[in-house]
Amino acid sequence: MRKKSQIRDGSNSFTLLEMLGVLAVMAILASVAVPPMLRSLQNAQSVNEDKNLEEIGRALCEAIQAEGQVPNPGALATDTTDGSKGWVAMAAPYCSMASDAIQYVFPGRTETERRYYILTLSGLPLAPSLSLYPGLGNYRVPTTGWDPTGNWPGIQTSFLVLISSSKPDYPLACPANSGTATYTTWADLPGSPAAVLWAKNWVKQAVNGVYSATETQIVDGSWTDKGQFLHVKVIPMNSLIANVVFTTAPAYKGMSIRKQAAENFSDCYVTIESTVDVDDGVNTESAKASFSSLNFTYDPKGLPFWKVTP
Repeated sequence: MRKKSQIRDGSNSFTLLEMLGVLAVMAILASVAVPPMLRSLQNAQSVNEDKNLEEIGRALCEAIQAEGQVPNPGALATDTTDGSKGWVAMAAPYCSMASDAIQYVFPGRTETERRYYILTLSGLPLAPSLSLYPGLGNYRVPTTGWDPTGNWPGIQTSFLVLISSSKPDYPLACPANSGTATYTTWADLPGSPAAVLWAKNWVKQAVNGVYSATETQIVDGSWTDKGQFLHVKVIPMNSLIANVVFTTAPAYKGMSIRKQAAENFSDCYVTIESTVDVDDGVNTESAKASFSSLNFTYDPKGLPFWKVTP
C-alpha cells in the first residue's frame, strides 16, 4: 500500500510578525517579573548578612573570653600576633564560617565588599579634636586593641562594631583593618568620633519605605536610600570585661592574671570567667571574675587575710 505524501504548506508555522509579538509579550512579562525577583534575592542576601554578623559577633565574644584579649583594629584582620591579633584571626577558631567568609561578604570579590571592625573606647580624657563635637562623650577609635597588663580605663564602657555591605556595588567609606597608617589616620580625623557614634546608634528601619544611611565617613554617596544593604553589629564590652580592684593592698605584694608576670597591685581589667591569683608571699587567694567587678580586700588582722567580694 502506498502512503500519501505529507506536504507542509506552512499553514502551521509562525510568521515573523507573530514571533515579534510573542517576544514583545515576553519582554513585558520579564520587565514586570524580574525586578521583584532581584529584590527578593537582594533581600535574602541582606537577611543572610545580618545572620552572618550575629555569628561572627558570637565567635568574637567567645574568643575574647577564652583568650583574654580584644582584636586590634590597627592590625591586619588575619594577624595572629599574640596580644595584637586581628579580628578575623580571633573569630575563626570559634566560628562556623571559614576565614574568607568571615572577612568578606562576597569571598570571590574582595576589592570593595570587605567587612570592617571598629573598636571604640570611652572613659579617657576628652581629646582636643572631640571638643568640636559636644555631647559625643569620649567615643573614639584607639589604635591598639589590648593593654597586656590589663590597665585599660574605660574598657567596660567600650564596644566593638562590625560593619558590612550586602550589595557589591555599594562600598564602605570606612577604612579596612590593613595594618597600615590608613586606619589610624582615619581614627584621628575630626569627624571620626561622630562617625563611630553614628555607626553605634544606627538602626536599620524604613521611613516611608526608605532606608537611610548618610554618614559619609561610613558610606559614600551611592548609598542614598539604600540603607537596607548596610549591616551593623554592636558588641558591648560590659558583659565581657570585669574590673578587678585591690583595696588596702600592700605595695610590695604581687599578683598574676592568667599567664602574665607578677605585678604590683593596681586596678586592672580581665575577661569575665578569668581566674585572678593573688600572692602576698605568705597567703594566696584565687577568685574567678564571674561578675563585672571583683574586689580583693587585704586585712592583715583577719583570717583569711584576703577577702573577695563580687
